[in-house]
Amino acid sequence: MRILMFSNYGFDADFPSRPEQLQARALVSRGHTVIAHEYFDQRYSGQSLRHEWLPGSIPVHRTTTLGFFCPESLLRLIGIDRPDIIHLHHLRNLLCFQTVLAASRLHIPTVITIHGLLHDGDLVLDRERPLEAPLRFNNIVTNLRQLTLRIARGAHPRRTVRNYLLHNPLLRVNHVIALSFAERDLLIRIGVDPRRISVLPNAVDLSAYKHAPPAVASRPPLVLFIGQLVPRKGYDLLAHAMPLVLRAVPAAHFVFVSHNRSGEVHLRQIALTHGVSNSLNVIGPVSESEKYRLLRNAAVVVVPSRYEGFGIPLIEAMAAGAPVVATDVIACNEIVKHEETGLLFPYGHVETLAEAIIRLLKDRDLGARLSASGRIEVFNRYRAETLAVQLEALYNQLITSNRKNQNAQHDSSMG
Repeated sequence: MRILMFSNYGFDADFPSRPEQLQARALVSRGHTVIAHEYFDQRYSGQSLRHEWLPGSIPVHRTTTLGFFCPESLLRLIGIDRPDIIHLHHLRNLLCFQTVLAASRLHIPTVITIHGLLHDGDLVLDRERPLEAPLRFNNIVTNLRQLTLRIARGAHPRRTVRNYLLHNPLLRVNHVIALSFAERDLLIRIGVDPRRISVLPNAVDLSAYKHAPPAVASRPPLVLFIGQLVPRKGYDLLAHAMPLVLRAVPAAHFVFVSHNRSGEVHLRQIALTHGVSNSLNVIGPVSESEKYRLLRNAAVVVVPSRYEGFGIPLIEAMAAGAPVVATDVIACNEIVKHEETGLLFPYGHVETLAEAIIRLLKDRDLGARLSASGRIEVFNRYRAETLAVQLEALYNQLITSNRKNQNAQHDSSMG
């Protein structure tokens, strides 16, 4: 099978563990050919080459976009890269609209993986706190009738056309992949036919986590946060929970690891106000090996997100055998089963977050039980090999259906 993948930044050579690359390598290992198209962006070293081969014999072609139009990518699709199926990644990918139109003309089936619907600024009022205001389903423009009416009623033409070009592919592709069941339900409310939606998780690189972790009972009282210091990741919630935890477990120490430290001043101010600065350490970015070491030594890993498109940090923590505490929110609550593979706390509830951390710091047997179950769950669900088999079945189904439709149309025209 010849598969053409379109992404925005998923094939950055500096980040080989991104879901698109894991997916592509797993499909190649099953005997398929994968070709990738993505943006050309000289700001990032991993995307500064126009054409290169990535590990796994995956050719990547990076192209400059002219708004939603990219002549080079279109010509390659029509010509030498013409595939059996096209897999698009990310809803707000500027390459999607022209690709879906061309694929329809060429009778090539298309699939899109959304990668976090609530990152969409047309749907949410605040991308950092998307669940704290009603979602704007009526603001999404998916068809020409909506586009025409919106502009006729005085909507900003450029923004409205952009809204349409970003969201119309949802109705044109043959199939949509949601990363969670909650995301599937949101897509249905936008207008996507539920028969055209599958729920398939991203693959996560678990190769570094295959060795058995150290016993939970032997770990220091380290509470670990790994993620961007931005409101969506909830670092402030954990900071406010620190004094409550320290009253119950004075030896606890909190480490925040981040490659985006934009909220560090705020984090330190919270700690200073609560008088717990001596128990706080902010570091990052760190190497993959150092991240792995921290995860394996943590008594608790906290993911206090206000929203997760998928939840890779949570999955990596569970794979490393760390007991986890996460917000009962999309999509954390589909990764963690409360009291079985981790602990969940209500959205924004600092006191309950602190109580969950204290439980795991004091009851190491509970932590060991949860981490063991979580580790098994993660390796069963999120390996790239598992996803490749599921995608292969979906691709074959769509290709077969597409051929039947073409044959039926041909027979009809001949009749």
